[in-house]
Amino acid sequence: MATEQFETLKEMGIEDVHDIEKYTSRIEGDMDILKIYFHRHQGEWFAKSKKFKFKRVQKEILVNDGLVPYRSTTEPSPFFLRAVAELDALVKEEVSAQNKKEQLLEELEHLEKVVARKIEDIRRQIDEM
Repeated sequence: MATEQFETLKEMGIEDVHDIEKYTSRIEGDMDILKIYFHRHQGEWFAKSKKFKFKRVQKEILVNDGLVPYRSTTEPSPFFLRAVAELDALVKEEVSAQNKKEQLLEELEHLEKVVARKIEDIRRQIDEM
């Protein structure tokens, strides 16, 4: 995919969109929280992530039933929706490239490496005592 398709992510300060591994989103009060996780690179203990907050748009909608003609509600901002659409395209592209078994094997291998490094670190700390 061409990088020009990910202008919203570029505006958010993400330089290499193909470094994105996954994302999560949730609502907290009147904010949409978007957390983007990046691939872990050689020598890094943990994958990096960035958190973005988007103010939800306030709207008054007409209610046909009841005594109150309008009701206040919120919806995601257009910028947030564009960012999620771009992220969906990126994540879908990556997931379709791997099948589930390969993905699980990679996760298992990563976990084994992390545990081995942690054991080495603890042993080093014990030796230094």
